[in-house]
Amino acid sequence: MLRPGSRGFTLIEMVIVVVLIGVLTAVALPFFRRSTVRADVSGAMDAVSAVHAVAKATAIQRGRTTRLVMEHSSAYKVWVIATKVTGTGVDTIGRVEDLGSRFGVTYTTTRDTLAFTPRGIGADPSGTTMIISKGGILDTLTISAAGRLSR
Repeated sequence: MLRPGSRGFTLIEMVIVVVLIGVLTAVALPFFRRSTVRADVSGAMDAVSAVHAVAKATAIQRGRTTRLVMEHSSAYKVWVIATKVTGTGVDTIGRVEDLGSRFGVTYTTTRDTLAFTPRGIGADPSGTTMIISKGGILDTLTISAAGRLSR
């Protein structure tokens, strides 16, 4: 009961507010965690798409065979290598994208390396599928035998 002229909140009102904040936080936290996991998987998909584009563009620019390497045995990295224009051997093009460290994801593929002809077309007899996952969230990236990427 309030006395005339008294101000402030009662203890019961304060407890109710704290309980409501706790309930709302308990409901919202799993949603925010799940959305950050989805963002990590989506970011990894974008990174693989960018490296794929670099592989195709490099093949055309250099007029040489390039390869998109997807290593997932000990680390989850992707990078592009191209046959050197002069001499023998290969060059690493751009940077090695470490998906495991950067996004905390893991992935599996049906192939470790994809080759692109000097015309930017896939040189493998069949396509490949990459499944990127983190915390129960999965996303699939498919690269056709011709080298076309679809998500």
